[in-house]
Parts: sequence; structure tokens; C-alpha cells
Amino acid sequence: MRRFIAKNIGFYLQDKIKGTQTIDTYKFLQSSQYWDQKLIEEYQLKKLKKLVKYAGENVPYYFDLFKAHNVNFKEIKSLNDIQKIPVLTKDIMREQGDSLLSIEQSKFKIKRGKTGGTTGAPVKVFKDEYNRSFTWGSYYRWFDWMDVNYYDKIVTFWGARTVLSSSFKSKLITNLQQYLQNDISFSSFELTESKLEEIVNVILRNKPVLIKGYLSALIDLANFLVKKKLKLDSLKAISSTTETLLPHNRKYLEQVFGVPVFDQYGCGEVSAISYECSEHNGLHINQEHVICEILDSKGQSLTNQSGRIVATDLDNFVMPLIRFDTGDLGVISDKKCNCGVNQPLMTSIEGRAIDTIILKNGAKVHGVFFTDVLFELNILSIKLQRFQIYQNIPGEIEFRIEKGSKLNEEEEKKLKKAMLRFLNKVNLIRMEKLPVSKSGKFKYIVSEV
Repeated sequence: MRRFIAKNIGFYLQDKIKGTQTIDTYKFLQSSQYWDQKLIEEYQLKKLKKLVKYAGENVPYYFDLFKAHNVNFKEIKSLNDIQKIPVLTKDIMREQGDSLLSIEQSKFKIKRGKTGGTTGAPVKVFKDEYNRSFTWGSYYRWFDWMDVNYYDKIVTFWGARTVLSSSFKSKLITNLQQYLQNDISFSSFELTESKLEEIVNVILRNKPVLIKGYLSALIDLANFLVKKKLKLDSLKAISSTTETLLPHNRKYLEQVFGVPVFDQYGCGEVSAISYECSEHNGLHINQEHVICEILDSKGQSLTNQSGRIVATDLDNFVMPLIRFDTGDLGVISDKKCNCGVNQPLMTSIEGRAIDTIILKNGAKVHGVFFTDVLFELNILSIKLQRFQIYQNIPGEIEFRIEKGSKLNEEEEKKLKKAMLRFLNKVNLIRMEKLPVSKSGKFKYIVSEV
């Protein structure tokens, strides 16, 4: 019954309420995935021209940027011309703030979000209904590649909508949405032994065909199943996100769950960049939604070599992000996949591995937990450019802040009080400069447990 409701009511109702066109977009993407490269590039170029024109006329940051660099949308005649536009970094996003927003915000149905947990202090991100249609439409197309229907019974391990509190109304809306879409969600932030036992009982009763979510949560679930000598016989696939899926992780999960693992790659700013198909040769770039570049240290394009992943969201007009540097490293291959999907493969993604922190109840959480707390306390990047969580004893942390932070004493007290709900001890310390790893890379989650 829930499968019928999800297929015929739930997802259509969501489109109606949110002003999106997810199902129509999904159907379009089912055919466009087989277009030849010339047709795909023509489609991308048409979108790019429209986006650059709009950004230059309606977004203060791009109005000034294009003027300073003599960028004219009429001169965007090929996809290579995107290189005339300077790269947008996370630091620029923090500095520019609302000047990245369209002056016509009221024209859009906007969803306010934030960056995820791999880059430090959260930054506000705004997305319009067109962006969300392509993001979710491509996500459902990915389900096809996993031999799963988007309306099938699915279990999700995700970040809680709110870490610190959740109103009755919010819980009611969440539960209704999950019922209508045949989804069962669990927080990745509270996977204790007793909670995992509850979750596994729910999974065994409901027989999902797909379990998806944060990699660390999937590993915790797998460990519990091994310990209890349990099997989940209804599954067709497992999908992971947020943390880097390393070969030994994949092998372990496939061994425990007995089904293939599918990886995906995206970021809070752009979303839905690439997905893995059933051939498992890499992740297909979601070309209808994003232009993806791999750049070297001098800004030159690379193929079959590792470089910075720079992505242009072709579908967000309320907050255009053109040539956004994701902060990750990757490789785009010139080889074709045997699956029939005619989209280039991202064969390597580096830079998403992050440590986990152990809370006082024994649950393991990764960086998204801390950025969610900061977001709920309204401590955004304008106040806290960077922070670092250090742990060497379970249940205790050092919350390190650089001296340039603009947090006042009251905000520091609120932050410490919030963290003490989940930890036995929190030392909030200011440092002249936050330490980096031996390789010179900054890690904002450091665990020595």
C-alpha cells in the first residue's frame, strides 16, 4: 500500500507543495542520459548562456565580477568560454555573503540550507525549485541504475533535521512525508548499541530494498549485523555518501549486506555531481545539471589526471554558483562506460575522508554533527571562519577556535552548553592559528582515540 501511495500520490504531492517538477525532470533525464556528447554539450551551453546572462544582470557579486574581468554573456559561445569567469572559492562565498543572491529572490520558491560537514563553519546556501528538481530528478534516475524504484521501501541514515531540538509540528511533517514517500529515516548521530537494535528490528519488519546514508553509519550497522549474526534478505543495493568510500569499506559492506554498494558525489553548494552505475567503473557526471572541470594548480584543465574539482550548477538562479571550487580532488576519465549511459566518468574522488568523534553515549559522529549544531545556534561563517574539534578521550573534546573569531562570550557559553548535552567535557580554547596535518592540509576533525 505504501509503495502504491508513494508512486501515485506522495512524490506528486511533494512537487505540488514545493513548486518543483521532480518527476517530470526524472522522466526527461531517463532519456537524456543516452544522448550523444554533441547534444549534451549543446544542452549545457544553452543553460550556461542563460545562467551567465541572468547572474550578470541580477546578482551583485557577478555584476561586479563580470565588469572587472570584461565578461559578456554574448561572448560565451562554447563550453570552454566558461574559463573566462574566475573560480569561486569557499572563502569568497564567506566574504560575499548575500551579494551572491539574486535581487529577484521573491520570484523563486527558495530552500535555505547550509554547506555540509567537511569544510568547517557552515555557510548559508539558497536553492530554487528548478535546482531542486534537477537534483532530485537525477537522484531518482540513479535509483534506476541500482535496479531500485524511487517509490520502493527505502531506509535512510542521515543527519537529523535538527540536532538540538525538534518541534512537534516538525516531527509530524517529517513522519507524514516519510510515510507518503515510503521512506524510513534514522539519525546517524545516535547509533548506540540499543538504538541499533531498535533500528534493525524496524528494518527486518519493513524489508527495504535499499539502505542509504553516511558511510560511517552504514559501517556501524554492518558491525552490529555481524555481531548479532543477522542477515537482511530484502536488499538490492546499499548507497553511501559524505565520507570517501575506500576499497576496503566497499568490500566489507558488500560482504556483510550481500548486495552491491553504489557511491555518489556531491556537495552542499552544488549537489548531485556524479553517481556510480552498475558497472562500478567510476561515477557518471550529471551533465544535465552541472559542468564539471578538473583543474591543476595553474587553473588549466586536466583529463585522466588528479586535480581540483570545480563545478558549475546550471540550475540555481537564486544563488548562482559558477565555477565553484569544491575543495576536493578528483579525476575525470576519457574512457566510456559499458552501461550505455553516455556521460563521462569521474574515476577518483579524494579529499572527503574525515575522522569521527565519539560522544558520551558511545555514538560516533562525523563533522556534519558539529556544523548542524553551529547552524542551529546561528553561528555561521561570518562569526566563525574556522574551527577544529580535537579528541583523544571518548566523550571529551577540545573545541578549538582561531583568535580572529568574532564569537562573543555569550555565544561561546551557548555553544559549550549545547555541546555538553552530548559530551562529558568540552574545552573551548582559542588559538593563534589552528594546526594543520603533516601533509599541510587543514583537518577540522582530528581524532586520536
